[in-house]
Amino acid sequence: MNQTVLFYGDEEILKNLAKKGSETDIRYYNTKISDNEITFLYPFKFPERIQTLLNAASVANKAIIAISELDKSVGEFLLTLEYNQIKNLGVVADSSIVYQIQKISSSLGITIHELSPKFEDLERFSQVPIEPPKAEDLVVLDQSFQVKGVGTVSLGFVLGGQIKKHMVMKAYPSGKSVDIKSIQIMDVDMDNAGPFSRVGLAYRNVDVDDVPKGTLLYSREGLEFTESIQLEVSTNPTVKVIPSIGEKIQLNFLFNNVNAEISDISEGRFLIDVDKKVPIIDEIFSLTSLNSSPRIIGAGKPAN
Repeated sequence: MNQTVLFYGDEEILKNLAKKGSETDIRYYNTKISDNEITFLYPFKFPERIQTLLNAASVANKAIIAISELDKSVGEFLLTLEYNQIKNLGVVADSSIVYQIQKISSSLGITIHELSPKFEDLERFSQVPIEPPKAEDLVVLDQSFQVKGVGTVSLGFVLGGQIKKHMVMKAYPSGKSVDIKSIQIMDVDMDNAGPFSRVGLAYRNVDVDDVPKGTLLYSREGLEFTESIQLEVSTNPTVKVIPSIGEKIQLNFLFNNVNAEISDISEGRFLIDVDKKVPIIDEIFSLTSLNSSPRIIGAGKPAN
């Protein structure tokens, strides 16, 4: 199955494992293993910007870290994995650092895989099972632009379902109905794209403003949106930063970073007021406070 892998650390290792693709505040690298597409997301503006890490983690199945020392950015990275329920971490480092990361991660529900910077170890890591995709048709877009002679083109990830040519989907937040004219995966024209594919989409009669970064394409009828979302939030007990009622935060989900405020906390349920309507979907919403350390203070899914 196709996979998306969050990568942090020595980019030279990544350059030897995969081919560089597009770039925003994330650099994307692609390779193939046993006919499965593997997309690496390298949030090179982290640790300066926590949002770029959270955006990349929001679509990742696994992660790899390649480091020579531990610092507080590694702590934020590991917390991000915990909160985004990324269960498998490949570590390219000397044995003492691998041991320290194993020790830290033992309470986070993360399994450590010691790797060398060789393609053979990447192949081995790719065999580690991932969570099954959702059945619901869902695509998240990370960039859109005009191509002469083609029109508006978007790049993004299929998170669930099966996306097909001539499929009409609804776009959040614009509300636009979009007709998918063509699909490409790794520059090859395709009739459809399955879960965890890195896709290029072209449309009929769609402007760039209709499908900006963070757009979700969906097919579900009756998807609800709200300006006040209730989340079942998990917080790490070792983190001293405690979220409080009235606190100004950011809510981060699927390439969206929305200003928000905590309006109520009750038995692990947080009521979050947001500056724009957000979808009520079965995805991870991260809470960040940019003036705290660590900056990620919790995460959760919409309460039932």
